[in-house]
Amino acid sequence: MQRYFAKMQTVFDWNDLKFFLALSRLKRMTAAGRALGIDQTTVARRIRALEKSVSAQLFIRDEAGYALTPAGERLLPIAMEVERSSTRVHEQIVGEAGRLAGTVRIGAPDGLGTYVVTPLLARFQRDNPDVDVALVVRSRQFQMSHQEVHLSLDLTLPTSGRLLARRMTDYHLHFFAAPDYLRRYGRPERLRDLRHHRLVGYIPEMLFSDELRYLEDLGITAPVGFASTSMIAQREAVREGAGLAILPRFMALDDPDLEPVLVEDYVLTRTVWLLSHQSTEDLARVRAVSDYLQQVARKERHRFLIP
Repeated sequence: MQRYFAKMQTVFDWNDLKFFLALSRLKRMTAAGRALGIDQTTVARRIRALEKSVSAQLFIRDEAGYALTPAGERLLPIAMEVERSSTRVHEQIVGEAGRLAGTVRIGAPDGLGTYVVTPLLARFQRDNPDVDVALVVRSRQFQMSHQEVHLSLDLTLPTSGRLLARRMTDYHLHFFAAPDYLRRYGRPERLRDLRHHRLVGYIPEMLFSDELRYLEDLGITAPVGFASTSMIAQREAVREGAGLAILPRFMALDDPDLEPVLVEDYVLTRTVWLLSHQSTEDLARVRAVSDYLQQVARKERHRFLIP
């Protein structure tokens, strides 16, 4: 392999780094091509050209797609610095016109991403039409050091890395059920009554955060009859009468097909943290989105918390 790269070495083209960064973040040629507005064969060709120019294999295939080799890991921070420098040049020029521009990638779990972040980002973009928003909805931790996203909404504070954390909002969660389910099975009056009811919740062994162990926090050991990694799927299951579930108020309270249950005695509180990496903190468009999300969340506390 080394002899092959030595023979095929070509002139380095720094434009190939954007293909390298897209594939390192998205893991698949097709996804990288869509993000760059080109076909996957072009991505593959530019990656091969980059590997030849640096005389090293940068990716290997695994079950998740394309993973970085040791050489790719060494190139990654250099490529990200080139990307940041290019962005700063653009921002300084655009800044003279007094407007924000560029792409901001935001990562969030499905419930927060769909019911909280999406409407807020749509409003932000209405006032800042030159900012392109890319919302990545995924139930897992994001690789901030790889700049997979610029901002991430998380339920836990980071324990390592060059990450900055800001409290976006606290929110309340409690039991909800469909009106028809309560008519058929009765309304529980206390926590021990739940042993006679069906429950909807997460798949315990597939939780991406300990903050999602709602039933355990309440000491409930009854089995979950309908389980999903998606909070949106849980909400829909409850609406269809599959059982009771602990849901955030921001995605259930205004739904006529859901009724609050046991609110007087059993309410959980969680915190949404807005995470960013130190390397992208100085980008004007990233700061603007971060500030906007925090400001609106403070202004609309009634959506998240019981008065």
